[in-house]
Amino acid sequence: MRRLFFGLELPVAWKDAIANWVESIRQEGQVVARNWSRRDLYHLTVLFLGMVDPADVPRAAEAGQRAAAEQAPFRLTTGSFGRFETSRVFWLGLDARHSDLDALTALHRRVRTDVSICLPGVNTEDRPYRPHITLARELRQFPEHAPAPPQALSHEFTELCLFESTRANGQLVYPVIRRFPFCGAAAIRMPEGPAR
Repeated sequence: MRRLFFGLELPVAWKDAIANWVESIRQEGQVVARNWSRRDLYHLTVLFLGMVDPADVPRAAEAGQRAAAEQAPFRLTTGSFGRFETSRVFWLGLDARHSDLDALTALHRRVRTDVSICLPGVNTEDRPYRPHITLARELRQFPEHAPAPPQALSHEFTELCLFESTRANGQLVYPVIRRFPFCGAAAIRMPEGPAR
C-alpha cells in the first residue's frame, strides 16, 4: 500500500524563509515541540487520501488530472502562526485578505469529488478544510499569544501535486509522484490586442 495525498508544492523562497523563521522561534524557546518538520517537508495539503493500493495510483492520478483541468491558477499569501490544540500541531496559516481562499477551497472540493468518482473505495476525511503549513507536531509548550506574524510571502500556484508519504533511509520524505498543471479558463492568457 502507498500513503498518498494531494497538495501544493511550496516555492523554494517560501521554504527558505519559513525554515529561518522556525529556527528563530526554536532558538528563542517560544515554542517547544518534540517533532519539527524539516524544510523539505513543508507543503500545503489539498486532500489526504491515506493508504492506496499501488494498482489504484493511476486512478488517483486521473482524479488529480480531472480536478486540475477545471482549476485556474490562484494566488496565496502567508499569514499568522497558530496551533491545533487537540492534535498539538504548530502551523503557519494563510492571509485571508490577500489569498484566494475561495479558489483553494474549491480545488479541495473538486479533488474530493473526483477522488470519490475515480477511487470510490477510498474514504477521505470529512472534517472542515483548514489549509496550513505544518511546522511541528507533538507540541509541549506554546505561548499564550502566538509568535508575531512573519513577513508575508505571496505566490501564484499553477499546479496540483500528488505526493507520497514514505521513508527513505529511515527518514520521512514526501516525493511528488505526479504533477497536474491548472488548465482552467483563467489559465489561458490571450495576448492583449491593440487599444481600441
